[in-house]
Amino acid sequence: MSKKSKVAIQKINSENVESAVFRALELINAQSLMKEGQTILLKPNILGAKPPERAVTTHPKVVEAVIHWIKQFNPSKVYVCDSAGTQKPGTTEIAMKVSEIKALCDKEGVECVPFEKTERKIYKVPDPLELEEITSSILLEEADIIVNIPKMKTHGQCLLTCCIKNMFGTILLGNKAKTHAQASILDHFSAALADIYSVSKPHLTVIDGYLCQEGQGPSAGEVVKMDLILAGYDPVALDSIVCNIIGFNPEDVIHLKKAAEKKLGTMNLEEIEVLGSQVKDVFRKFKKPKIRPVSAPLPRWLANYIGKTIFKATVKFNPNKCKLCATCWENCPADAITPPGEIKKGNIPKWNKKKCITCYCCVELCPHEAVNFKINYAKNAIFSWFTPVLIAVIAGLYLLLTWISTF
Repeated sequence: MSKKSKVAIQKINSENVESAVFRALELINAQSLMKEGQTILLKPNILGAKPPERAVTTHPKVVEAVIHWIKQFNPSKVYVCDSAGTQKPGTTEIAMKVSEIKALCDKEGVECVPFEKTERKIYKVPDPLELEEITSSILLEEADIIVNIPKMKTHGQCLLTCCIKNMFGTILLGNKAKTHAQASILDHFSAALADIYSVSKPHLTVIDGYLCQEGQGPSAGEVVKMDLILAGYDPVALDSIVCNIIGFNPEDVIHLKKAAEKKLGTMNLEEIEVLGSQVKDVFRKFKKPKIRPVSAPLPRWLANYIGKTIFKATVKFNPNKCKLCATCWENCPADAITPPGEIKKGNIPKWNKKKCITCYCCVELCPHEAVNFKINYAKNAIFSWFTPVLIAVIAGLYLLLTWISTF
């Protein structure tokens, strides 16, 4: 009989984040991984230039606690790395500063560096579901220990972003947009996330559940103070437990099923041992994103069609919030957003519905939260060729059955 996947849940009491992190790691016996003189790579979530209180990025208190825990084992080198969500060079450095992670690293004497500033390497994906290879940092290979430090948040496209989704940050700048474009349907993109995680395969995960986001995460959601730290080794088990804590069905998070398919972990609660606090003790139902793309066990051509037409979103810009900063059009993987004819207050970017692949990069990356989206299911269906064809088929079958019944 195989050993159960261990997941530690620890409450943060009296704002003592470090104590909660140390206790969670003790519960899963994480010290057994550590040896003197190791090179350690920490991968927080540094999606964009947002302050810690917005709960978009991994909180610096959590990163600090993990660094302090690691220093007990006298590492030779500690890196804190990520690659922000935009294509523009320099944005990761800005995000590291605004998130206060750069200042923390300077104080602690560890190296805070964007993945795109390190040497590159092409990695073959083992048993690929969607991607044959990825380009990332050579640090994924050189580090003795990789520690994943994701933020617990909802996600408008994937429903949840936590352990598995966080390693999408190992893809460098514009290659994220390329991945979105190549795997534009949720089912394909979820498979790509599992492939990406399988290359880095962190040795240890510490989840930041201190400040979280619900609703329109991962960057424009409502902040929820959960005061939680989770730790473990199995990303699928960890994300599944997170789903149970926030009242989501893990089966609805497609990249979890894809990761389980790649044997990266288990979704079966009977195969997971929860240590410390129990799910029922920390449960708090989260608001879900308003809309999300379809992903169903349909023929590939039909799933592609439904995803691209029936579930096609309309992107809208708030003229009161939009600063015409160019983030959306510079980072759109499909070139579906262009600047207005004149850059002046009150004007908004132009959006091309035909080019849009509904990857929601514009929504996630807008620093001013000026981009939103809506799906008009009825309108999309009415103006789709599929609906009249379906009606014709049903009508034909009805007439055929009526004719047969006359005999």
